[in-house]
Amino acid sequence: MAGLVFTLACCGATTRADAPKTDPSSAQLTDESSTLSVAPLDHIDYPLDRPSWIEEHRVPTPPSDGADLLISVGSGPAASPEAASEMMDVMARGAVENYLEQIAQDGPEVIPAERFDVDMDWVRDELISRRYEGTVGMGDDVQYESVCLLRISDEQQQKLSRSIQNYQLEGRLSTVGAIALIGFVGLLSGSVGLGWLASRQRPRAAA
Repeated sequence: MAGLVFTLACCGATTRADAPKTDPSSAQLTDESSTLSVAPLDHIDYPLDRPSWIEEHRVPTPPSDGADLLISVGSGPAASPEAASEMMDVMARGAVENYLEQIAQDGPEVIPAERFDVDMDWVRDELISRRYEGTVGMGDDVQYESVCLLRISDEQQQKLSRSIQNYQLEGRLSTVGAIALIGFVGLLSGSVGLGWLASRQRPRAAA
């Protein structure tokens, strides 16, 4: 209320002497209610027509046998529709890579995360089943959102699982091959060394 009185006094509408006395407690309540009426900048207002599947599949649950795995991923608030779409692609690709890492954790060998290189075109063509483009409110600003629903069918889950298993098997075979090669080289060098020593001993025996 003090700021309001000062503003009116500058405009000549009233003076501090003319200003009515107010209860300090009521002024405090008025300031608090004004503060609460303004949404914080980090608060996001979603439209009422936003699809329900976005939140339903935000946290994926392990599917039952033969069921599809559903994962919804979104861009979050962005300054433009193009930026939202690009961020959604990054998030979708990351979600698939995380899924592959989870499969690999069940195997006997850990695969480094940098070994996973998911083709985004494959994700767009084979896995994205739904899309949503909309706006969200952040304070007084209007931002843009892009969300997609990834659908990994049971057949695709099995193919991805077999791919991980084959990769781990190839890694173990290559390790075994390297060990066998080292052993063969050691055996070969040992044979050559023994032959050289034997050839050195023969002239001495003859002498």
